[in-house]
Amino acid sequence: MSQKFAGVKGMNDLLPPHIETWQFVEAQARQAFAAYGYSEIRTPIVEDTALFVRSVGEVTDIVTKEMYTFEDKGGRSITMRPENTAPAVRAYIEHGFAQVEPLTRWFYLGPMFRYERMKTGRYRQFYQIGCEAFGAADPAQDVEVISVGQQFLKRLGVTDVVLHLNSLGDHTTRPAYTAALTRYFEPFAAVMSEDAKITLAKNPMRLLDSKEEALQEPISRAPAILDFIDDASKAHFDEVRRLLDGLGLAHAIDRRLVRGLDYYTRTTFEFIYQPQGENALGTAGTVCGGGRYDRLVKELGGPDKPAVGFAMGLDRLVLLLEALGKREASRPMLFVVTMDGPVRDHAIKLVMALRNQGLAVDFDPRGGKVKRQVERASHVRARYLFVYGDAEHQGGQVRLKDMDLPEDHPKKEQQVALAELARWLTTPGTHP
Repeated sequence: MSQKFAGVKGMNDLLPPHIETWQFVEAQARQAFAAYGYSEIRTPIVEDTALFVRSVGEVTDIVTKEMYTFEDKGGRSITMRPENTAPAVRAYIEHGFAQVEPLTRWFYLGPMFRYERMKTGRYRQFYQIGCEAFGAADPAQDVEVISVGQQFLKRLGVTDVVLHLNSLGDHTTRPAYTAALTRYFEPFAAVMSEDAKITLAKNPMRLLDSKEEALQEPISRAPAILDFIDDASKAHFDEVRRLLDGLGLAHAIDRRLVRGLDYYTRTTFEFIYQPQGENALGTAGTVCGGGRYDRLVKELGGPDKPAVGFAMGLDRLVLLLEALGKREASRPMLFVVTMDGPVRDHAIKLVMALRNQGLAVDFDPRGGKVKRQVERASHVRARYLFVYGDAEHQGGQVRLKDMDLPEDHPKKEQQVALAELARWLTTPGTHP
């Protein structure tokens, strides 16, 4: 018996018609980012493992538990990218963009990989849409990045989204805050897992992201980093809020928001889907997350350049859109039913000619009974249909049937000359 294969757990096939919603989201992303002056980049699927250890943080769950890491044939440690900011920074440094232009705006779309516990909209191969802006430390850049995220969601028709905002201060903030968190969490060490105890010792801020049940109540009462940020960071945060208010972008201060990666500084934000009724994303409603990472470029060996960006989970966006009834599906404009015999060659030639003029035209290459071909036209949701037989070929006229109209509609069928068919289908106002 031949072996049957299945996809790797957590890595899904994207197939029609489902993938057409993905294509819609990607197209809207490209339009939204282009309007803000962002150019697309594509980085490799694999990178040097040290890139992620150094940028994401060696005690984060991503690095300690979730990365797909292996040794290549040259003995190098390689990791399939778990996120795309670090690769973008690596590319920015490697190709000298800091010397070429003072402000660099990029966006990306592509797959990421993490071996994590799967749940609604979260997989081991998942897709992200994101952007990075290098070179501007001004709060206006933070607001621009937040605004492009908000406009993209608006293009998709995703409402009921709340912008959560916080500030993590700069590198001078961390020591005092880390010390305060350590003192606060030490009495709870007895109820922590071994992993949590390691996090407490190495980077207690990561405990604020912990999902351990025993820590949820202590986390809710933990000291907030906003109480520790320096004056410059506070002024930056206040200006971000002022500019957001000026644009009419409502936001909620979230004192517990620290994000899951170590490179963030100052502004950090999330867009959280919070509908009035049932949440299609379950308890985890975050659809976008990002913030500033002003020290990362320098820490990865580049010049001292500020940066800010965000990432959105494409899987979760598609899941949300389809739950909201916003499924996208393409359809042919026309289906041509062919008849057996020499006339079929003329029908196929017409189909190809119309396609070459940019029209979406379908036919059944198997031919066969008219009834079966009509059923095929209904299955692919063709807008129009006609039968191309000897009479149509000789007379130069076809009876065009509008598949969207009810049978008793006066314009259900119309006579159209073959010579005028392409013009009729493409001219606004010539058909319902």
